[in-house]
Amino acid sequence: MVIEMATPTSLEAQTSHWQGNSHRTRSSTRKPFQHSLSRPEVNVLSIVYPFGPRFDVSNSNEASMSTSRTPLASGRMWRNISLFWLLFSFATIVLTILSWVLHFVLGDRSPTAVFVSAFLALLLQAYILGYATEQLSLSSGEKIAALLNVSFGNAVEVIVAIIALTKCELEVVQSSLVGSVFSNLLLVTGMAFIAGGLRNGVQRFSSEEAQLQSTLLIFACCSILFPTTSYLLQTLNSNADSSHVIKSLHVFSQSSSIVSALVYGCYIVYSMINSKRSSVTQESEAVSEAEEEEEEPVIGRLTALSLLFAITAVVGVTAEFLVSSLDGMTSQGPLSKQFVSVILLPIVGNAAEHCSAVMLAVKNKARMALDIAVGSSLQISLCVLPVSVILGWIMGHPLSLLFDPFQSVVLIVSVLLVSFIIQDGRSNWMEGVLLFALFANLCVAFQVYAGFQASNAVNTCN
Repeated sequence: MVIEMATPTSLEAQTSHWQGNSHRTRSSTRKPFQHSLSRPEVNVLSIVYPFGPRFDVSNSNEASMSTSRTPLASGRMWRNISLFWLLFSFATIVLTILSWVLHFVLGDRSPTAVFVSAFLALLLQAYILGYATEQLSLSSGEKIAALLNVSFGNAVEVIVAIIALTKCELEVVQSSLVGSVFSNLLLVTGMAFIAGGLRNGVQRFSSEEAQLQSTLLIFACCSILFPTTSYLLQTLNSNADSSHVIKSLHVFSQSSSIVSALVYGCYIVYSMINSKRSSVTQESEAVSEAEEEEEEPVIGRLTALSLLFAITAVVGVTAEFLVSSLDGMTSQGPLSKQFVSVILLPIVGNAAEHCSAVMLAVKNKARMALDIAVGSSLQISLCVLPVSVILGWIMGHPLSLLFDPFQSVVLIVSVLLVSFIIQDGRSNWMEGVLLFALFANLCVAFQVYAGFQASNAVNTCN
């Protein structure tokens, strides 16, 4: 039976042939076409991206066709997923056990081996943590999903920050969090723009949402940099009392952190209300909004919740070993503490977001990719960092917002560059190259940069 793509005129000429058995003929002729479309896409995406969100890469017609798969195609899909799950889980378990064994057996004798193994283990654990959070969000309501996103969206960064805070590694807390902000802005956004631009050309997203995110990023920069500017200007006065200057710095940092956390809470509420309104107005635009179909959770709520708590506990232990080996590794190895804190540690926390943003950009979903990259930066700067300052205040470890001047300049440049790029609501691969090139330059800069001694002196535990 030969199937040809009939034009409207040929269809009109054959009306009598199609009448009477149209349903049977359509179902019999579309099934081979369905299998040829759906089978390669399912297998490729299952292998490349088995965890995280499973967004449909097809258009609305293909999406409706892909619902009827043969048992053979479904069997191959689940075998690919099971194989990847098996290999991924095995690698995670092996690296986790290896990092723990090296910590207890070698300890201070080989901190580099402990750090490398714990770093690789955290990369895989962060991916599983993001998957468990996403699955639990799918099986919960919108409010619960928003709460889960706030609580576990950057869980690795939060855990590393809390552990470093308890160990009085205040410089590590500051550097890792501010590094996470411009790592998301430059590395994650840049790679997403490159991958999406090479595959789809110029990509478009909402310029209104981009402008709001840019405004929030600038506000976050102001909240972070005002205490630093105030401290530096007061130290220029030779008659200023140093104890009073430090005390005013901590008061300014704590008040600014409280305001930033409140602003982020308002942003979450606004996003939820605005998403409901936009979803109502977009129901009539079926063609452009076919990508907004709701997903079904792959695992149950109880399984996702158990996995979430289990992997969070494992991440906490592994992160503690990572922070414990940081000083020994930087003193013995070629990498500086600035480079490890600002560049490497944020890569661990951004692993899941990085993969999600790149895959979404490849699927021509630039808005979702941008929401992940920029949204994570907003969460770090307006939520995680202020909460860390407040926790340090409660714990008696006075973490301030006195940042290294070079880190402050990098933060300002990153925010301004990303804001300028996304304000027109379009992106291309060349803009991604610019963001990635700036991040590559920063990697070299933080490796050779010695750090600002004044911030190290202020950020000390009593």
